[in-house]
Amino acid sequence: MAKVCVFCGGTPLTKEHVLPRWLKVALDPTVRRHRYVRLSVDTVRHHEAPPLNEQVKVVCSECNSGWMNQLEENVRRLLPDLIRGNPCTLDAGAQRALAAWSLKTMLMFQHTHPAGVRGVIPDGDFKEFQEVREPTGSMLGRLGFMNYPPDDSVPLVDTMCQGYATADTSGVAWVTTLKIGCMVVQIIRAPDVAKGYRLESFDPLPSLRQMWPPAEDIRWPLPAAIPHERMAALAHPEVFDVRIVPV
Repeated sequence: MAKVCVFCGGTPLTKEHVLPRWLKVALDPTVRRHRYVRLSVDTVRHHEAPPLNEQVKVVCSECNSGWMNQLEENVRRLLPDLIRGNPCTLDAGAQRALAAWSLKTMLMFQHTHPAGVRGVIPDGDFKEFQEVREPTGSMLGRLGFMNYPPDDSVPLVDTMCQGYATADTSGVAWVTTLKIGCMVVQIIRAPDVAKGYRLESFDPLPSLRQMWPPAEDIRWPLPAAIPHERMAALAHPEVFDVRIVPV
């Protein structure tokens, strides 16, 4: 367990719900109570508890009640429709808010894992996120749509984070994916991108849209759904094929 805040190094530490309690308006507490947190394709932790009960004690009271709480407020009206698959439109501001909230939530999910297996995302990325409070120019965000059956055969909440080796040994590369109901969000972190360049995403699918950096409005739900069986392949691509191109 962290002794100081993973974002700013402050104290005292407070408990933070990984998923906000107010999401109960979007989730049916009587069904689909399973949560699976995947550390890799071959290693899966199973939870048989309501997903909104998960807490971590790794952030200070100032971060928790300040900028982190504001990230929650920014998506309070968006998330229920995305999770249920209700029609809505995400403009650039909504996409920025969703990308920032998603990254914050994925970073908190990292601290639900045992200490020996949570090192996929380095400490520096936590600190940089606290400073800019949104994904960086070395990150891509994607939004996908996934149907799920009305039972516990497919997890309501499913997360996976994978690290990748890069040609530059000092580089950092990882992919983290979070599914809640119909919503699939993914953050792709490449080695630092120099000024004047940008990332170009791989694997363009009709069931995925770029949400970071925001491009065009996203009409939800997307016209094509990602099959449940593709979750592991989506979250753990065999090749980290992100290209760095001139702006």
